Amino acid sequence: MLNLGLIGDIQLLESYAKRAQAIPDIHITGKSSVGTFSQSGNFRLSAPEFNRIELIERSDVLLINRFSLLPFQLLCDMVKKSKHFFATSYPELDAGECEQLAMLAAEAQTVIQIANPFYYLPAVQWLNKNIRHPAIIEVNHFKPEYQDIDILIKLLLMLKDAAGVNPKKAAAVSYHSTPADSGFNNIQLEFANGTRVIVNYGKMGRLNEFSIKSYANNQFTEFDLIQDQSLCNNSPIDMASFKEMNETDAFIHSILQKKQSVTQIQDYSSVIQTVQKISSKLDRYSGN
Repeated sequence: MLNLGLIGDIQLLESYAKRAQAIPDIHITGKSSVGTFSQSGNFRLSAPEFNRIELIERSDVLLINRFSLLPFQLLCDMVKKSKHFFATSYPELDAGECEQLAMLAAEAQTVIQIANPFYYLPAVQWLNKNIRHPAIIEVNHFKPEYQDIDILIKLLLMLKDAAGVNPKKAAAVSYHSTPADSGFNNIQLEFANGTRVIVNYGKMGRLNEFSIKSYANNQFTEFDLIQDQSLCNNSPIDMASFKEMNETDAFIHSILQKKQSVTQIQDYSSVIQTVQKISSKLDRYSGN
């Protein structure tokens, strides 16, 4: 039996906790709340409240979405003590701190999983297994509201198996239209194996689009992730064997099976380094 603790905004963690609670080997020990009321009646899973240090000591596994509550040294101590955790939001850590945690996790055989929700979509799983290299991969993600930098982290982590996390070149440009109340960001990444990734994202009026296209020798694919349509060489793809997986399940199974998670702290470290480079380019090359 693994004792699980929750740290952060409990309402945002509730769906993860419910999923974990459905696994027979998991017992929810308690929570350390911020941003929501701490009364047990407000949390439908009814978990007792602890201070963070006490909850960490009582727990084998932690779901965390407010890393600003945890000093870096405390995170290091957690990892050394094999306190496994799932970062359901992105930690405010720099690349050096991520690498240090990765080293400690390897020594202590601690599982650190970073949120990667798009990675588990059936279309992305198919692409991971079947894509031919070198390829050109184009991702379009537009919403009716402006998106924060986290969406770029999500999209790059999504492609970590299909393309990689360490591009050798990165270019970016951003355009904004006040009259249209729109913003357009274009990211171009080039990888050592010749694969190129183009990511377009932002706000385009009322447009709601999430699609992936790839182009390789004798393999042209198109995935509409909103309409759930998948094509390869203009023919529908049989996605029956690619069911959508759940991140919480994957995290718990990694611990129980004593193996590393699919999306590790090293992946996150590489992606945030790329995002930092892209952000500086977007600031520099934004159109007026």
